[in-house]
Amino acid sequence: MDLISKKELLAVTGISYGQLYRWKRERLIPEEWFIKQSAYTGQETFFPRQQILSRVQTILDAKDKYSLEELANLLSPETSPGFRSAEGLKSMEEIDPTLLPVIQSLYGRENYEFFDVVLFATVTRAAHALSLPDYGMRDLLIRAASAAIPVQRTVDLTLTVFRAEGKIHALLSKTAAPLSLDSDLPVLGSWDLSELAGKLKLKY
Repeated sequence: MDLISKKELLAVTGISYGQLYRWKRERLIPEEWFIKQSAYTGQETFFPRQQILSRVQTILDAKDKYSLEELANLLSPETSPGFRSAEGLKSMEEIDPTLLPVIQSLYGRENYEFFDVVLFATVTRAAHALSLPDYGMRDLLIRAASAAIPVQRTVDLTLTVFRAEGKIHALLSKTAAPLSLDSDLPVLGSWDLSELAGKLKLKY
């Protein structure tokens, strides 16, 4: 896991120690993101780099529009039932339109839960970042959807994409839990569902 120290986080974002821990108390930043590790100066606090930087920016962008309590509810990993209709997916720029026929083929629903919408948007983001062709995007969605079946339907997850035997594979794991893969499996990237979930809630 790519980590950032508390000292570096404060320097990069310009927030104060007090703000950081107030946001923790107000549940804007999950407690499990505060990772204690030994360092040459003693115990230090680290964070998952991608997730914390994105979360801090989201809070800074939205804190003048919402109270901290409202923001905490919006950024919560809790799912929101009945979030989007099948027709409504077409108007979401976060979901690639080429995925819509695959979504209907896989799910065939009239309405989609918040978790599903976040997964579709995360797959779109990953596929675009990896420049996958249409068939690669389709395969990634199918594998990500399969990976989602055994996990708790929460958005506090990270999608990890890797290649094995020439095929794209997808895993979903708890965001704060390090994922260990065989060194022979090239990891193509990882994407945090909770950060995208917060942005979608704020937007829609």
